[in-house]
Amino acid sequence: MVLAVFTVFSAGSMTHGFVAYYAASRLLVSGQLGPIAYDDRWFGEKVQQFTASSVREIFTPNPPTMALMALPVAGLDPQAARMIWLVVSLLAFVAAVAALVRYQALRNRDVSIPVLLVMLLSPAVFTNLRIGQGYLIVFTLSVATALLLIKGRDRAAGVCLGGLLALKMSGLPIVWLLIAKKRWVALAAAAITGAIVVVAITPFIDPRMWIVFPSEVRAFVARPSGSVTAYQTTLSLARHLCIADPQWNPAPAASCAPIAFVVPAILIGAATLMTLILATRSTRVEPWIAAGVTLTVLSQPAAAEPHFVLLAVPLVLLRLSVLEFVVIAALLIVPLELTAERFTAGWAVFLAYPRLYAAWLLFAASVRELRGEC
Repeated sequence: MVLAVFTVFSAGSMTHGFVAYYAASRLLVSGQLGPIAYDDRWFGEKVQQFTASSVREIFTPNPPTMALMALPVAGLDPQAARMIWLVVSLLAFVAAVAALVRYQALRNRDVSIPVLLVMLLSPAVFTNLRIGQGYLIVFTLSVATALLLIKGRDRAAGVCLGGLLALKMSGLPIVWLLIAKKRWVALAAAAITGAIVVVAITPFIDPRMWIVFPSEVRAFVARPSGSVTAYQTTLSLARHLCIADPQWNPAPAASCAPIAFVVPAILIGAATLMTLILATRSTRVEPWIAAGVTLTVLSQPAAAEPHFVLLAVPLVLLRLSVLEFVVIAALLIVPLELTAERFTAGWAVFLAYPRLYAAWLLFAASVRELRGEC
């Protein structure tokens, strides 16, 4: 009921987030989607044109296929499209949470009320609904992928995973885990699904988008704005500690720019390699699925509040102690206004990344369960 009321309240405004999906779909329908969409100024002007508002957004760093997400509502006026988008997002999210709860109930492991409240009422959920971001839909596809893999329905799981990869480049760590586990049917289904989506959209866009897409992503990651604490990532933390910028980071704790990009890459790479090694010896599916979803969030170079709704998957699948749950829940629900927006200078910046620490703690819990089976 709280989420439904909040959805209705949010539908009355036009914000960043949803408008990126809507404008991209409008450009796709009108045949204007090409490499110029990665020009922030050009795309921002198109957003304002299509929404008749002062709101601006960027297309970068999304793949061209992101334009398919709002295609069903592209023909509607922006306010009606936003309303339908939010309602569908909420219904999909609630259905996914219900599926997770039902799965645990069938295993005689009921989801506790505190866990359910954190899943449903975390700031990440409200942020997705407030700005119309697409990560409630991404969450739904992630839950479907996870539960189908656990149940051994690899073909259907691969289709969901292929959709994730094609639409938002999400779920790549799960691909590596499927290779390690030799789940070839799921991998083949994911590859075929992704290829179908790419082939289906390419005749309707300027194909040069696929050529410039990787370089646009690299350029986006290298932007000085990537160090802001709104991005709750290991890379953002390292850059905020090490790289000064007069606009985005005027007071770093140290001058260590050469390692700001290297250390996060090593940490994520080592975590992924360790997970792959442990997963090959695991007989239970839940721990490596939880690790894969967590690594999906940790490996995002620009993961902000909406992305962390995905952590509800490992939160349910893992066997957390009461203390672990309390600490992780606190990190997931503490307002960023009290952390990320307050501690932005010097060594105090370590207090600005609660969501990042929650993700690493869930990853550690995943590793613990994987090691317990070895």
